[in-house]
Amino acid sequence: MMSDDNGERARGEWPAVAAPPGMRARFEDDPHKPGVTTPIYAFSNEGHPLVLGPGGTRLVRPEMAGVKLPYAGIDVQFGPPLAGPFTSAPAGLVAVFDDGRERPVLFYDVHGRAVLMDPDDVTCDLVLAETIPDLKRVDFRPAPA
Repeated sequence: MMSDDNGERARGEWPAVAAPPGMRARFEDDPHKPGVTTPIYAFSNEGHPLVLGPGGTRLVRPEMAGVKLPYAGIDVQFGPPLAGPFTSAPAGLVAVFDDGRERPVLFYDVHGRAVLMDPDDVTCDLVLAETIPDLKRVDFRPAPA
C-alpha cells in the first residue's frame, strides 16, 4: 500500500469502489509476447486499479504488486457480446488507440470489460473497447490538479 512518513496508507489509495468481476491488470515487457495478469479487486479514490500486494494481505497499485514485469494497463480480452447491467467506470479511465487518440471509458459491462461510445457511429451506441481494431490499451489518466 502507498504510505506516508508515518507508515499509513495514503488517503487516496483506500479502496473506493469494487472492480467488476473478472477485471485483470496486465504486466508485460513486450506486447508481442504473452505477459501475466492478476485480478483487480477495487479502484482507489483517484481511479487507480488496486491488486493484491506482496504477501497477499493488502491492496496496492499494480506498479507496487511485486510482479517482475512492467504494468501495461487493464487487460482487454475478447469474450461474450456486450451485456448489462453496466457499472460506471472511474473518471480518468480511457481507451488509447494506435494513433494516440484517447476516448473516455464510460462503463464496464457485466463481464468487467471497458465500454465506450462507438467513435464511428452518429447514434452514440455503446461498444466494447476490445472490438475496436486499433485499440492499443485501456489506461488511467489522472485529472490535472
